[in-house]
Amino acid sequence: MPFDRGAISYSRFALESWKATPLQKLLKALQESSFIDEGEGAGVGWTAGEHLFDAGFTDERMLFHRDVLAAIRIDSDRVPPEVRRAYLLSAMAEEMADADRSSRRRARERALRRCDAEVAEGRWRRRALVPLLIRTHDAVVLAPTKSDAVTTAIRSLIERTLDCTVTPQTSGTLALLIAGQCGREGAAADAEPESFGPVPGATADRSGRPDPAWCEASHPMDFLGNAFVLWAWWRSEQAGQQTDCGTIVLRKSIELACPWDSTGSIVVRSDDPAARSEVRAALRCGKWPRRVGLILSNEGEAWEFTLQADRWEVSGLRLDPPSGIPGTRREAIEVRLASLQSFDQALIALYSEFLRERFGNGWKTARANVVRWMRESEPRITRVAELAE
Repeated sequence: MPFDRGAISYSRFALESWKATPLQKLLKALQESSFIDEGEGAGVGWTAGEHLFDAGFTDERMLFHRDVLAAIRIDSDRVPPEVRRAYLLSAMAEEMADADRSSRRRARERALRRCDAEVAEGRWRRRALVPLLIRTHDAVVLAPTKSDAVTTAIRSLIERTLDCTVTPQTSGTLALLIAGQCGREGAAADAEPESFGPVPGATADRSGRPDPAWCEASHPMDFLGNAFVLWAWWRSEQAGQQTDCGTIVLRKSIELACPWDSTGSIVVRSDDPAARSEVRAALRCGKWPRRVGLILSNEGEAWEFTLQADRWEVSGLRLDPPSGIPGTRREAIEVRLASLQSFDQALIALYSEFLRERFGNGWKTARANVVRWMRESEPRITRVAELAE
């Protein structure tokens, strides 16, 4: 989804060891690594963002204050697995007269040659356009990532173009960054997953700590994103617990999963999932929120979006409409980017508030309150309708 219109989806990437350059120089670097369509083979390169063949790298279209709007074109050749299988089975059927190993090998070779020939013809070429927002003031890139292949292509092209290291910012890496800014690196480094509900006896280790399956070895701290949503949800339902950093309310859908991978997961879709009995029952069982539809309100603005809590992936973000009608398309884009910046700052600020409490001396009391709230959780009406207006 592009950043200049419609709903927005993105993951965050940090540009480490990047030396900030003037925007015009940055734009020139993108143009020099633009996609060259030679009509054959896979490839990755920059475009100006409007469409697959857009080569109009101009200041007016792409530079907005300290932001750069661009896109990456990714061409790939891949025969669908079902087509490969069909070719192989067809070739094997023709070789049935000789049911020896050599006939099977010949059938496989025939199928592979057919696939290679069709790839060379460009029959199975796929072209994708991935929009990016490069924020030069904090060395962050926002981009939607639908697969590991897209993520790899984005990282390799940015690193090659900007001469830096691109690191995905998940909940865990963000937490370590924020903890460093607050002077709490030690507490963050020692943080471990904690149970917020009953511990399945057959799966718990001696410490009683869960081991969430979704926290990969490369991102072991991502459980903090799940704890953040629980904390923000609990705070939103406590009288007098509103914060200066904004308020979060559940909206549209929620996916909860067992951090021990023992009692499964549950997905509930509803205008007000917090009021559903099955959601409250999942909380009492100790399930954690993973993918949650939310409304974040702060300083008179409200944004509706979905958050993959552990990966810190935002999808379907709907920005507040402007108070007036922008005079030009550029003005409309500037308003959108300002609203996106406000949203991102508000969400990070709320996460930072949670982390200060999580790594501070008061966490033991706060965690006990969250556990009590989950254990005693009952359906209740939230302020979704009020915030949605």
